[in-house]
Amino acid sequence: MSLVLFSCEKDEERLVLRPGAVPTLAATANSVELTAENKGEDAITLNWTAADYGIPAAVTYTLQFIAEGGDFESAREVEATPGMLSETLTVAELNTLAVQLGLAPNNEGTVQVRVQSSVAESISPTHSNVVSFKVTPFLDIIEYVSLWVPGSHQGWDPGKAPKVSSVKDDGVYEGYVNFPDNKTNFKLNPAPNWDNDFGGTSSGNKGTLVAKGSDLQVDGAGYYLLKANTNQLTWEAIKTSWGVIGDATGSWDNDQDMTYDATAQVWKATLQLSVGEIKFRANDKWDINFGDDNADASLEYGAANIKVAEAGRYEVVLNLANPGNYTYTLTKL
Repeated sequence: MSLVLFSCEKDEERLVLRPGAVPTLAATANSVELTAENKGEDAITLNWTAADYGIPAAVTYTLQFIAEGGDFESAREVEATPGMLSETLTVAELNTLAVQLGLAPNNEGTVQVRVQSSVAESISPTHSNVVSFKVTPFLDIIEYVSLWVPGSHQGWDPGKAPKVSSVKDDGVYEGYVNFPDNKTNFKLNPAPNWDNDFGGTSSGNKGTLVAKGSDLQVDGAGYYLLKANTNQLTWEAIKTSWGVIGDATGSWDNDQDMTYDATAQVWKATLQLSVGEIKFRANDKWDINFGDDNADASLEYGAANIKVAEAGRYEVVLNLANPGNYTYTLTKL
């Protein structure tokens, strides 16, 4: 016990490590450009020295990632392989991590990382130095943690069901699902099978979630923003129809309606656009709207106006079929 001291925290005694026993972290690169073609290749390796607690104990190491200027209290964490003092991230893994941290596709950003070591709840964890490196992520259809939505709208087949996803892997899910019938029964499944599922209660197109509960129900045919929260065990479905608005369409007051193509699972409109800006919004209101902060054809809620650089007749396509990967195209005819 000569290497530790006691401190009092909220009337509880907690062992605190003396300075000098923390790991030292290093990275094999200070700049990484990621491409979809190399998703399976190694992107970066993080190495660290062993933490010394002065007692025989199995040490757990966790890598904690933030975007530059972020807070490690809300870091994305990757648990290191047990018994190892290094961790290698593939291009796909680092790309997903960078996007989850808020880095824009096709734009360089900075990721910061430290390694946390711990042996027991009664002993305070230690943290290494912080290492920074540049990352340029790419736009990709990222497979986030998801809930599948089988139901009467698609033959109760979870393997072919649409999904809602949790971009931050925090138990909060959303996605857009087309329910073509006036009354739709469905469930929410953590995998594309019937091993587990959520049912629950339904009233006014929202309700509670219960494991293996009764069918959930949406009243009214339409294209819905479906939300689920597995922390609070709630769900909600908001009916949407989509339009294009902006001075490039002639007005920031009146939407140009889009039509849903159920076969292609996209919204479409053919419009005469002038030089200017546009956005996409639902239900002729600003409650749900999309823009493009990075001019990369990837949509974000409430983001910057989309610029139209050349006047002409365009096919405008809005694709909300891949939860967390919302995109659009402007094709001049």
